[in-house]
Amino acid sequence: MKFLRRFTYWICLGIVAFALVTSCHTSNRTATPASSAENCRVVQHTAGETCVPLNPQRIVALDILSLSNIVALGIKPIAAEIWSPVEGKVGFPAHLANKLKGISLYSYSANQPNLEKVLQLKPDFIILPSDPSFQAVYQQLSQIAPTVIVPWAEISRDWKQHLIETAKVFDKTEVATQLLDGYYQRVEEIKQSLRVLQKSSQQQPFYVSFAYVSNGLTLAAKNSFSGIILNDLGLLSPKSSEGLALPVSEESLPEIDSDVLFIGAYQQSDRSTLDRLQRKPLWSKIKAVQQNQVYTVDFQTWYGFDFLSAHAVLDDIEKYLVNAPQNRIQ
Repeated sequence: MKFLRRFTYWICLGIVAFALVTSCHTSNRTATPASSAENCRVVQHTAGETCVPLNPQRIVALDILSLSNIVALGIKPIAAEIWSPVEGKVGFPAHLANKLKGISLYSYSANQPNLEKVLQLKPDFIILPSDPSFQAVYQQLSQIAPTVIVPWAEISRDWKQHLIETAKVFDKTEVATQLLDGYYQRVEEIKQSLRVLQKSSQQQPFYVSFAYVSNGLTLAAKNSFSGIILNDLGLLSPKSSEGLALPVSEESLPEIDSDVLFIGAYQQSDRSTLDRLQRKPLWSKIKAVQQNQVYTVDFQTWYGFDFLSAHAVLDDIEKYLVNAPQNRIQ
């Protein structure tokens, strides 16, 4: 069956490529606007170089990271294809809902995006992050429209740098700089609010962690998306592990020694796993549980890796730690 699926996939790629070649030969135009030097700007990227249209009108993003960051930059694509565990079901964080109005959203559950769907969208520009599965179909995508692969693994999944790299593609680096300046300004405002609260209540400095449930429990580490934000706020424990994530066994639950714990479930079905963990005797040994400082948050937001999700994480920090705490897990 696996061989048959792969064989069928490559047959479909061949059909798409044939259609593209045929359309090029039957067209009377000698050059498309995207390939004309007067109408595009050459951009170097991880797969080579691409002449990006100066004013693309039909942009297609092939992942939630690119989609969110180009929207943050003030650019509105016509559509996006987003990987989803369930074919046909597009999942994205709630905080993006209002920002994605008017953008057609599609999902794919295979390793690569649906090239036939991309072709049907008739894009004049395609953007996506570097990933082996995407690089495998880069040639086919670039035949559909000018395509840029923005660094991701190459920049160690640094969400701030990815925003800058995405901005370079559209010649909007000044916009990205302003966005990041605004982020750092907000971080400083939250830090100041927390200092005032600590001083007024004579609290000691406290540390915060984020954990998520996907089969088991995993603690986000220092280089994770949420870890970087918590570190910017001065809330991440110096004991936090290097890297992206640290699996936590049931036996080691008491070792989660942060004063505050934010926790999210990867999928709705994982909520039952969290419920089961909460019934374990060792759950009550977690420091944050003992202090009644455990808060449920949206997994996709805290795992986000994009600029808009970073502000949504700051929203949660303000909601639970600066303003009156609500919705605690009992």
